[in-house]
Amino acid sequence: MNLKIIKKTDDQAIIEFMGEGHTILNLLRTELLADERVLMATYDTKFPIMDNPVFRLTTKDADPIVVLREAAARIIGQCQEFSEKYAEAVN
Repeated sequence: MNLKIIKKTDDQAIIEFMGEGHTILNLLRTELLADERVLMATYDTKFPIMDNPVFRLTTKDADPIVVLREAAARIIGQCQEFSEKYAEAVN
């Protein structure tokens, strides 16, 4: 996954996600909105198949890049937990 930080301030980040779609960005948005430090997490894409979505994150009293990394780490943990439970269930 390739990312390009378009704008970064103390409380806002605008990031372009190259070649990604709704699946990962909607998951990331949902996880971020569960964080009390997040004021806004949204993304848009002009044309779903050919455009690189732009993600906008606004935080309160927290570095948006740190908050984004923490959300990604939580998602990875949830995927690992699911994978382990699935493996146990099918064996």
